[in-house]
Amino acid sequence: MLNGPNDGDSNGDPACQLPPPLLVAVELVPEAERPTLLRCAERALVRIYGSLDGRPGTYVLSGRAEDLSLLRNLLVPIRALTSVREAIEARVGEVAAPQGLPKLREELYKHTEVAADVPVPKGTTLLVTRDFLFDAAHNLPRYHGKCERLHGHTFRLQVTVKAPLDTYSGMAFDFHDLKKVVETRVIRILDHAYVNEVVPNPSAEYIAIWAWNELGDLPLDEVKVWETPTCHVTYRGPQSSS
Repeated sequence: MLNGPNDGDSNGDPACQLPPPLLVAVELVPEAERPTLLRCAERALVRIYGSLDGRPGTYVLSGRAEDLSLLRNLLVPIRALTSVREAIEARVGEVAAPQGLPKLREELYKHTEVAADVPVPKGTTLLVTRDFLFDAAHNLPRYHGKCERLHGHTFRLQVTVKAPLDTYSGMAFDFHDLKKVVETRVIRILDHAYVNEVVPNPSAEYIAIWAWNELGDLPLDEVKVWETPTCHVTYRGPQSSS
């Protein structure tokens, strides 16, 4: 392809000069996805060339940063072309930040002072709740009806703790900590399990009581278990002494 009269000429009109295209080497493009890559590249105005060594599935993409970014966006939902998307992201990122992304100093984003605290009565406590979903099968051995046969549910578990407000942090109980404990002690055990192997008579009521006992060292207020979106039980057991 021949250059225009001012291409590469620093004395030409700056408005007519275009930056050189970016080149992105991509590998391991599945043969079945090559037509898809070609269509997306054509839509984004990105050229595709075969690699110099002729290896199958290896190409060079050529285009402006904004066109490559468009191609990247088109490839997001196509999992088989993830490696191509990541190669584009890396190359465009190198151009946007050749020295690497700036790192914020901790003091620039971590502050301990606030403009004003919200006034709250001394000794304020709050209820902190997290919801969890798990899929499991069970049957009710002492029930006469459909539920005595093996069947499954998408169970919903809701765990609520009661804790005093820490007026400095503004938190009563960390959602992250609650999630970690419940997922470790309850969800990982019941999810995709035959619940009868864990709770011998696994009605929603007994599942709620079992979950309470597994979480007994938390400052629990209540545990709720839904078998269906319209049916749930609530259990408030003995309070933790901790």
